[in-house]
Amino acid sequence: MRFFAPLTTYEEDRTTMLSLDHPMLLGLQQFATFTEKDLQILSQYFKPVSYEKDTILLDMGEINDKLYFVEEGVLQEFSYQEEDQTNTHWLMPEGSFVYSTVSFINEVPTEMGIRAIEKVKLLYITKQDLQIIYEKVPQMERIGRLVTEQTLTEYEKFLLLIRYRSSEEKLAWFEETFPTLVNRVPQKYIASYLNIRPETLSRVRSKRAERDA
Repeated sequence: MRFFAPLTTYEEDRTTMLSLDHPMLLGLQQFATFTEKDLQILSQYFKPVSYEKDTILLDMGEINDKLYFVEEGVLQEFSYQEEDQTNTHWLMPEGSFVYSTVSFINEVPTEMGIRAIEKVKLLYITKQDLQIIYEKVPQMERIGRLVTEQTLTEYEKFLLLIRYRSSEEKLAWFEETFPTLVNRVPQKYIASYLNIRPETLSRVRSKRAERDA
């Protein structure tokens, strides 16, 4: 039995325009600069939304037609292992762009879902509106390509990590890469993400605590 909450959405009215010090814009500015007019256009199409914990934003078999940016909270990319268990393929905290790459680009059903493992505040844009953004803010198309390339590169490195590194090395990588998630995300999700058993993760942490004592 699938145990996730139904889709619960809270659309929010934007009363102010996106500014250059917004976390999303701070990240994008490493690739390009933006004018006041650009910010007005981005504010028009990137819309704020909130979801409760355990809400599925995208389920397996659906077509991903939205790109999200995480302002607050954590999203999980998952697949079903058994009816009451899931595999965690990726964890996406604040500052992450989130979408199912193959489904979003090729408009095919996704093999992995996306859900909130905390209450989340997001910005989202539909694929259709993203194409409009590319026309109105030309530098965004280049940024989109670079972000996709960066995402695929990071994911390839991650696959090599979980296949060839020891449990100790995997945990060290996780704590270095996601320091804010160490005490926020349930251990079962971290273990699944790193492709190790929860009891192995507990043992690694205990051994290290004893060594550091």
